[in-house]
Amino acid sequence: MSNTWYEPQTAGSRSSAEGKAQIAKFYEHRRLIINALGPLLLLMAMVAVFALINPRFLSWINLFNLMRQSSILLIVSTGITFVILMGALDLSVGAIVTLVAISSAVLIRDFDVGATGIVLAAAGMGALCGLVNATLVLRLRLPSFVATLGSMTILGGISTWISGGGNVFFQSPNLTWIASGSMIGRIPNSGFWALLIFAVASFVGARSHFGRALFAIGGGGLTARLSGIDVLRTKAIAFVVCGMLCGVAGLLLVARTSTGTSRMGDDLLLQAIAAVVMGGTALSGGSGGVHRTLTGVLVIAVLQNGLNIAGVHTYLQIMVTGLIVVLSVTITLDRSRLAFIK
Repeated sequence: MSNTWYEPQTAGSRSSAEGKAQIAKFYEHRRLIINALGPLLLLMAMVAVFALINPRFLSWINLFNLMRQSSILLIVSTGITFVILMGALDLSVGAIVTLVAISSAVLIRDFDVGATGIVLAAAGMGALCGLVNATLVLRLRLPSFVATLGSMTILGGISTWISGGGNVFFQSPNLTWIASGSMIGRIPNSGFWALLIFAVASFVGARSHFGRALFAIGGGGLTARLSGIDVLRTKAIAFVVCGMLCGVAGLLLVARTSTGTSRMGDDLLLQAIAAVVMGGTALSGGSGGVHRTLTGVLVIAVLQNGLNIAGVHTYLQIMVTGLIVVLSVTITLDRSRLAFIK
């Protein structure tokens, strides 16, 4: 007697399976094109929609405001792109921004540190945090996810301890001008510094030996090592650069408001990862690039700015950002390389 649960495959089910296979094959062959053009098309669509909802969206005032709002995110996203390119992850970027911001505020308020000194101190603190992350990952051989999750918690506790759980106010006209002033027309200085950092990082990522090494490590650490690349040194530099850029972002963030708070960088982690992935850099590493991150940052910034102008509630904006992360990872993740996500 034959098994009663068995049902032969019908012509309809076969055609459905063949259709799904053809769609998957079509997408796989055009993955690079979709990853490159998808964010640009989404960005143009959002600009058109928000401009129709409110004509003020394309005003010069709002565009300069958009540049100011996105500058901090662009710097942080640029830094974390170096780490993601090699297939790792740094969950402490927001905590580093907060720690450097609060520490800078305390140094100015209590020790009267000048603008030049505080810039060097902020970059140094960020680089030191990145070095700690590199040590945890490379020397203790912890997965980058676990190591940076732990450092995120530790740095958050230090920030709360330094600030005493409250706000840290300070006055520094020179530092405020560095972040909020204008050297070129009406372009905010924070936007100028962010674009300058992004341009330098894009050149390094695309043209330098360090940038090519990151791609090779993201493609496969063993292969990169056999190719003569100093994998440990390259990874350490990536974490340190990421931390240093987060330090600069933290200084610019606190300089804009002259107030340090214990949670001021919390939102940057999710937004930075979303921007990097949206730009076309896969979480599995080895594909994408720093130059693509700008598109992802613009998508996030335009989305938030447009939703604000449209009067959408802040909590709903957070939900939309999270949804974008999920959709972006779904589109860009190479599932054949899941084992390489560290």
